[in-house]
Amino acid sequence: MRLVGLLISLSLLSGCSWLFYDHDNDYLQSEEQANITVPKRIASLEFKPRLPIPVVKEEKLADEFVLPRPNPLKVFEDEEQKGAQLTDLQDKELESNLLKDGNGTPILRLNVGFARAWSAVGEALKIADIHMSDLNRSVGTYYIELKGDSSAVEQGFWSGLFGSEPEAEAIALQVKVNRARSGVYIAIHEDQDNLASDEQAKGLLTRIKEHL
Repeated sequence: MRLVGLLISLSLLSGCSWLFYDHDNDYLQSEEQANITVPKRIASLEFKPRLPIPVVKEEKLADEFVLPRPNPLKVFEDEEQKGAQLTDLQDKELESNLLKDGNGTPILRLNVGFARAWSAVGEALKIADIHMSDLNRSVGTYYIELKGDSSAVEQGFWSGLFGSEPEAEAIALQVKVNRARSGVYIAIHEDQDNLASDEQAKGLLTRIKEHL
């Protein structure tokens, strides 16, 4: 009885393979057929294939595959000029000039590239003993704090009684290092949108200039 059941199961499995035949690769056995032609007595129609198969010329491949190499890098004239200008800026002796822009704002102009100017200004701030709270090279900004004038701060009763000196609040400023065609110029800001006073800017730029 078991043998009969086994034979029935095998026959069903073979039947399933016929019922669920996979037609995915049938296109490999397909052959190109001639276009359909309609007799002229019925209608004057001309059928054209929408997706014609192009004629491909058969090419003989080389016995050995040769790995293609990229073309050598060509340096264009403008890139050479930029490179020469950059080299000139790096080799130049650093010069600084305290000027005023078109609005009369004090600025410090350096005749070198941004990278060298950024490094030089940072070193000048350290030598001048100016406290640097933060920096952001991507926007060309040093965040500094200057000691305020303690004489302008009112003394309280107890501090005056015991003779202690009042502590002035630190003044937060920003030293902006900006790129320009002829080099780099430096400006002093109170914050991102406001310039420092001319007096503050001139005094701080003079200190930076002295230590460049």
